[in-house]
Amino acid sequence: MLNKNKIANRIISRAEGSLYLVSDLLDRYDASDAVYNRSFNILLSYSFELVLKAAVVSSRVFKDKDVLKEVLKSLNHDIVKISNELGSNKLRDLGIERISRRCTPDFIGYEVQMTNGGKIVVEDFIDIRYDFTKDHLRPLPKDEDFKMWVEEAHKVLKEVKKFLRA
Repeated sequence: MLNKNKIANRIISRAEGSLYLVSDLLDRYDASDAVYNRSFNILLSYSFELVLKAAVVSSRVFKDKDVLKEVLKSLNHDIVKISNELGSNKLRDLGIERISRRCTPDFIGYEVQMTNGGKIVVEDFIDIRYDFTKDHLRPLPKDEDFKMWVEEAHKVLKEVKKFLRA
């Protein structure tokens, strides 16, 4: 029998490790430094996606691991698609008011509005990895903004972990 909470906890473990790494690095390096920013964005995007996917795993019934893998693969790296899978009630339980896609010539990503008034901005995981194909330079966030995004992501992770323990 598929133990979905065990799998969701494995996903959370990977996300949590990456978020703590970003937090630790932000104590030493500035997120508005172009040298570090891309790596920070990749880690934040990866981590946040995994947090949401852990919530998907924990909130659905799967026949077996193959079905679970197919569902996760079908969601790809699309944060809006993942949030739609969760639904607005589950998102609110996680402290998320809404997630919207944000696209400009220099940025493809997502803006996450939190129920507490905070926000998280994450880059599209595919776009950030292949941004070298663009002629535009993305604007770099202020260090304090990026730190807030990571802090808010930690809050969502904490809510997912609570749900897994229940």
